[in-house]
Amino acid sequence: MVQTRSFTRSQTLLLLNIALNYASLLPAPQNLSIQSVNMRHLLKWSPLQAACGTVHYSVKFQGEYETHMLNGSWVDAYDCQDIVQTECDLTLDLGSDSDYSIGVQAQCGGQISWTQLPSTFNRRNTVLVAPNMSVTVTGNLIQVGFSELLPLITINLRVWREGDEQSASSEVIRAQPYHFTFDTQQNGGTHCVRAEVLLEIINKSSSTETHCVSVLRHQSLWLKPVTVSIAVVIAVAIALALGWRLPHCGPRLRQVMCHKEALPGALLDDWPASTPTFSSKALLEPTHSVILLYPLEAQDAVSEKKATCAEKLRPAQGTLSSGNVEQNLIALSNS
Repeated sequence: MVQTRSFTRSQTLLLLNIALNYASLLPAPQNLSIQSVNMRHLLKWSPLQAACGTVHYSVKFQGEYETHMLNGSWVDAYDCQDIVQTECDLTLDLGSDSDYSIGVQAQCGGQISWTQLPSTFNRRNTVLVAPNMSVTVTGNLIQVGFSELLPLITINLRVWREGDEQSASSEVIRAQPYHFTFDTQQNGGTHCVRAEVLLEIINKSSSTETHCVSVLRHQSLWLKPVTVSIAVVIAVAIALALGWRLPHCGPRLRQVMCHKEALPGALLDDWPASTPTFSSKALLEPTHSVILLYPLEAQDAVSEKKATCAEKLRPAQGTLSSGNVEQNLIALSNS
């Protein structure tokens, strides 16, 4: 009876120990998947919630070369070792068209768990998405550009007049920058553009949507020189007309711009309407002497000069106006 109880107790402790150890094991990462678009391979999984603390992840892969030549060894992904993120970019690691087995190892507090993709991955299964295409019109030129392009791709560009796709022009672009300019040869109307992108290493292709743009009919090549010539002739004619007209309009402009104001009436009332003329036979009009106040000695000298001047003027022939006599007297007195 005692032995039976001890055996039952030991079995119970063993089962409890096993249950505790199993409960403390780190679970494996879940929802492991890989997304491959335009030859970019991104591995993702769900984060783990563990009582041990922060969980670190390491990604490994195994291709046909590792399976057959390296005895089935696993290779560490270069940028995805001991990381806390739940995604890994394997674009540079998966560099061949072989089938790859990919797995993720989780580690936390000395506990390790492991899981891998349920099936192998081949980069040929990538999804090729056509890049963004921009179409602009400059004059009669259609400019086509692409963004976010992959290396080693080929673009087959087709341009046609709307409603005539069978007569489309094709252009193959194999090198960067992936830009192209199409000349509509002065033909207006609506033109359409579509591009097909080919990735030869996996033999996949994808096409963009059709873009249609309106192109204005370009003016004839001779119209611009003729317009310039006419403008030059008109300018020369205007210059000649102004050069001929200015001399004739000069007096009128001076009269308008430099207008002379009439003298005030106060200055005109005391003057005779006509200037009097004196004949040589007219008698001398009586004049009045101008008396200058000087000191006595200077006054005597002035009187003597006046008497001398009067004697010199008496023999003169002709009749002089009083104004001329006065001017001569003053000139002689000053000499």
